[in-house]
Amino acid sequence: MAVNIRQLFPLEQARARRIELARYLRLDGGRYLIAAALLLSLMSLVSLGQTGRLATKGYQLAQLQSQQIALLRERSTLLLQLSEAESLVTIEKRAQALHMRPMAPEQARYITIAPTPQTADKVTR
Repeated sequence: MAVNIRQLFPLEQARARRIELARYLRLDGGRYLIAAALLLSLMSLVSLGQTGRLATKGYQLAQLQSQQIALLRERSTLLLQLSEAESLVTIEKRAQALHMRPMAPEQARYITIAPTPQTADKVTR
């Protein structure tokens, strides 16, 4: 008749597994080399990731600077157009093109409005 020792002594089994685990975790020369290679590769990946992000940010910055230059040029063009449109010579030419002419002094009409009591109070305040 066979006896199953594993079921009878779980504490001894746990101790044996703990001892075996420590043996597996002990690092000899080959394992040190593997750990160093893994550490070096992780550091290289982090460095590569940072370099990639930096290159992407530099490209985005260059795009934004070129967009800023284009917008500044457009702004100066619009300011030039505005100043030309506001000049008196341009306004006079547009008025003549619309068949307008200057107002004669006899065409002026003035209206005098008597103040009401409410507006007189506002004026005196």
